Parts: sequence; C-alpha cells; structure tokens
Amino acid sequence: MNKRFIKRLCVSSLLGLFTLPLISSCKSESSDGTIYVHVLNAEDYIEYSLLDSFSEYIYERDGKNVSIIYDTYDTNETMYNTLKTGKTTYDLICASDYMVQRLGNEDLLNRFDYDNLIHYEAFVNPLLYNEDSDNLGKLNIMEVNNSEGSFTLDEYAIGYMWGTLGILYNPDYILSYNSSLFDTHEDYKNLSYEERYQKIIDTFNGENGYSFLWDELLKGTQSIKDSMRDSYALGNFEVFKDYYLNTNDDYFARNEKFNDSSDETIELIKNRLIDLKTNIFGFEVDSGKNDIVTRKIGVNLAWSGDAVNSINRGFYADDDWSIERDDPIDLYYAIPSLGANLWMDCWANPKHEDNEAYLKSEEYKYAMEFLDYMSAPENAILNVDYNGYTSFTSSNNVSSIDDEDMATAMLAYVLYCYDLSDGDADEDLESYETYDLTSFFEFTEDVTIDLSYVSGEIFEDEEIDDRTFTFEYDEELGRCPIIIRTDLSSFEGRLLKAAFPRSEEIDSLYVMSDYGEQNDKIVQMWEDVKVNPLPTWIVVTLIVFIVIVLTYLGSYRLIRRYKLKKRKQLREEANRS
Repeated sequence: MNKRFIKRLCVSSLLGLFTLPLISSCKSESSDGTIYVHVLNAEDYIEYSLLDSFSEYIYERDGKNVSIIYDTYDTNETMYNTLKTGKTTYDLICASDYMVQRLGNEDLLNRFDYDNLIHYEAFVNPLLYNEDSDNLGKLNIMEVNNSEGSFTLDEYAIGYMWGTLGILYNPDYILSYNSSLFDTHEDYKNLSYEERYQKIIDTFNGENGYSFLWDELLKGTQSIKDSMRDSYALGNFEVFKDYYLNTNDDYFARNEKFNDSSDETIELIKNRLIDLKTNIFGFEVDSGKNDIVTRKIGVNLAWSGDAVNSINRGFYADDDWSIERDDPIDLYYAIPSLGANLWMDCWANPKHEDNEAYLKSEEYKYAMEFLDYMSAPENAILNVDYNGYTSFTSSNNVSSIDDEDMATAMLAYVLYCYDLSDGDADEDLESYETYDLTSFFEFTEDVTIDLSYVSGEIFEDEEIDDRTFTFEYDEELGRCPIIIRTDLSSFEGRLLKAAFPRSEEIDSLYVMSDYGEQNDKIVQMWEDVKVNPLPTWIVVTLIVFIVIVLTYLGSYRLIRRYKLKKRKQLREEANRS
C-alpha cells in the first residue's frame, strides 16, 4: 500500500523564496495595490507551497494581489521580545498556548471574530475546542485576564498544531549501551533479551515511566530538552508522582497541580532535575530527534511531532520516505500513565498602533482569510504531511459544507497513513489491535470514508488508494465510534501512537499555563540546574583543600621570613667580628 508521511524537512533554504527581511517601515499595501499580510511563525513549521497557493486562490476569487510576508523565530521568548520592541507589526503570529495567554494578559492581542473563520469552526478538533461547559476543550480551560475583562484563551487563539511531550526511546540502544548493568540488575538479569526489551516498553508506558529516567540503567543514554518549561513539567511529574497515582481530584484540580509554581515546588523540582543531570548525556534544543536516529543517544524527552519525524527516519533510508532501511531502527514513543503535557500552538492577531482602523483594513481581512484557508482540510493535510504534527483541523458532519470528501478528509488521511486493514468490516480482527480515535473525530450519523480523495486528489498519487471504511452511528454514545485497526509494535502503529494519544490517556493530558509573576523564579531555577552545581561532598573537599593550601602558603611565608631574618642577623654578627 502506498503511504505518505512527512516530506523533506530540510527545506529551510526555500524560505528565502517566500520571506522578506524584517522591515519596520514597510507599508501593508504597495503602490501597485498589493496587499501584504505579515506572518510570524516558528521555523520549519509550514508547507511553504501554501503561501503561494493562498495568493493564487485570492487572486482567482477576488482579483486582488495578496502577498504573505513570512518571517520565522526560534523560540517563543524570541518572538515575545520581537513583539515587545514594536519594531515590526505582524498581522498573525503563531505561538504556544502559554505565550498567547501571556500576550493576551498584557493587552497585546485582538479577540477573534469567528464569523470570518468558517472552516476552522466547522472542522476544529472537539477535544481541543469545545465550549460545552460539561466537556470543555483543552483550549477553553485556559484563561486570559486583562483590562477588558476575563476570557477563555480561545477568544484570542486559533488552534494550529498540537501534541504531547513524552519519551522517545530505542530499546535496542538502551540494552546494548548498558548491557553489563542489565546483566546484573535484579529485575533484568534472569530475563531473555526479548523479555528485557518488552519490560523497557512496559516501564516507559507505566507509572514509573518518568522515574525510569533517573535509573542508573539509562545512565549516559539520554538527553532532555534545554527548555525550562518542558523540563519543569518532567520534574513536576516526578516530584508529585504519588499525588498523580493516588488522587481522586477531578481534572481541573489535577491540571492546577500540574501548574504549581509555588516557591516550595520550584525548589523541589530544581533539586530533582539536578539529580537527573548525573544520568543524562546532555541537554538539547532541536538535535535530539536526529541524535536518536544516528544512535548518539537512546532516550529523548521529545515533542510528539519530533517523535513522528524520528520514527520515520529510523524506518526510511531517504528524505522522501520511499526507500526502507536495510537495518531499520525501531523507535517508540511513550506517554507514562501519570500523564503528559498537552501543548497547543495557536495563531494570534496582535494589536496595531491605530487598532480601530486596522480592524477595518484589507490587511486584517486577508489575515483572517489566510487562517481560514489554513484550516480547510485539504490544506491542513498538506501541513501535517510536511511537519509531522497533529492539526487542530479534524473531520465532522458539517451541513454548511457541500463537499462530503472535504468533511471526512482528515480522517481519511489518518486511515490512509495508519490503518493496516483493507477496510473490510468482516476482516479478521484478531490480526490487529484496535485503536480508538473517537475523541478526535466527530460524526453524528453513519459515515463512509473513501481514501481515493486523499491519495488521488490531494496527493495526486499514481497508485490511488481506493479503500473505503464505514463507521456506524452508536445511539447510546451519540456519535460514531472511530475505531481503526493497527499493530502498535509495527511502524504504522508506533507513528499512530505518537500522533494521537490513546483514549485512556486523554484525561491525564494537562495544559501548561503561563507562570506569571513566578516566571522569573523558574527562569532562575533552570539556570541553577544548568550551571552544574557541585555535590556537597565535593564542595566540602574543595574548601578543606583550599584551607590546607592557604595554611601551607601562610606557614611557608612565615618560615621563609624567619629564615631570612635569621640569616641577616648572622651576617651582621659576622661583620662585627
């Protein structure tokens, strides 16, 4: 079966074709009538052809020249500082959930008018955006408080991509790197290689998944993110492990615990992360997804999209994902049973100097058009296929959308990539594991998915995948159960698990808020972790050594001074005689 996953990621050289330098004085409309929409996004986070195709689409529809001026940044903090300087004004920025919250709190963003976002509202993932007070989406539980009042984050944020922070690992590397430790370890020494391999998988996915990173069995095999927020989340799960395992608190109370930034908690997390440093290979920002494929490391604290990229690269020998390796590297992605951070990258609309006039401008109008264009399923699929992350765009029964293929396109893409069966409902299910995706795709009537739309229309493959899948409405559930068939140990199954959390994991996916007034203290905490403070015994030893040296030098000088004085006296006595 012809499958298509992420395309080449090494295309940053193409960026120059679509971007212009930051020019603070540039106008939004040129003398020839071109309308410029300024967009700021993270590096390597879009299918660049969509920038040109949007301009072509608008010209064909409206007869207007609209050009995307596209700039990138490396971290949310860099983007924040760029906005705060005010040297360049953007129509759209893409930032992580907590950063959009911070900007909203500081009155730097406009609230969205959803009337201009038809595709987004029609297809947004119900797990992430849902205003039902009994079943809020993850985006709806975050709050913004500013001079205009109190709001939920979705009023300032249009979802783009989302994922989880989990553990990417290579059992073969771990077992070979520290083989002598496994041979003598009480829990592993009597197990076969296959049993040790499976035990590692079970451990990472179980209640000790995070604690395992502190285990000597992983010493020297792992790297963690050089990111205070991601590492702070890891430390939170370790410090409050007993709480997550034993609490009867509801989701909102647990999410509050996940965001605990009290002075006491900051100190506890700092100490645990300092302990972890003795067990890791090092810190990394973006190299981990490559290091684990090149066997430089065997474990990485990873974002789910990077995990998809690495799993693909471990399986394929080329950047087009078309030639399988002769010696594939089997990489796995785990969300330990304690839970994980669910992060969301969102679009936001910064306020302008003359904001009232701006909101009536062509630039604002076409910025909203661009958001809606990116939320249309066929375009969202191209983005997902390029960058490996999971889109806010989902599939749904949408009465306002006449194109049934479009309404089911994202689910068709997921089936196209990950389902191992041929779509036959009577097929022997014992050959596969079932994987529940109902939380991510919402159909309230029977639906048939035809994969030829994705393979033939969107990707224009010569070998069209013409499988069809039918999902039947469940009256008790109130929607169609979306159950696909896979093998989680297979290549496709491991990719699926990284892209979409299991249904039983969803209630333990927590959203990280901005730390507000405690942010500076957590920045300092992370600096304290990275400066490599020496263990107490070494500090004491150094102090004793320094005291001994100073004492010796002091005594040496006194003795030398005494000897010189004595010699002088002897010379004087000799001269007198």
